[in-house]
Amino acid sequence: MTALDVFRRIHGEPTWDDIVTGHDFGFLEIPEIQAWVSGEGPAAVRLKALRGEALRTFEAHLWAACAEAAGRTPRPGSARWSLAQDRWREAGLREALATESTAAQLAVKVERLYEQVGCPEDMLLMLRPSQPWSGTPATVDPQAVQQFLNRTRRASSHRSEPNF
Repeated sequence: MTALDVFRRIHGEPTWDDIVTGHDFGFLEIPEIQAWVSGEGPAAVRLKALRGEALRTFEAHLWAACAEAAGRTPRPGSARWSLAQDRWREAGLREALATESTAAQLAVKVERLYEQVGCPEDMLLMLRPSQPWSGTPATVDPQAVQQFLNRTRRASSHRSEPNF
């Protein structure tokens, strides 16, 4: 199952903010994004048509297509970016919990997500990161992960998408 499949299962169809942020965090590959694009505007058509050497400019084309479709592109630190980051984090954590694994395997998955997407301060309570210099592996409390996700779900049901 791809990261996009997981995202869709957890949150439904992604928005442009989710696509741009998911690409930036390394969840989405270029062909996945090109297959996802449904707009028929000039920027969307150019994005879908990129091949070969032209793929070097993929990000600029992605931003242009996003701006064409959504009016602007989310930027790191913006509210739109943060909300999309939260949705990717939640999808990754829910998938990690849903996948049968040992506590050590779960800790590795959560730590990888922590490193890939970053984490809010309250996420630090569930994970003790590995310490490679001492050989200490990462540890995670599965109940704390579930409690974090429960708080995340409640908080997201009380806020709406920003209009900016």
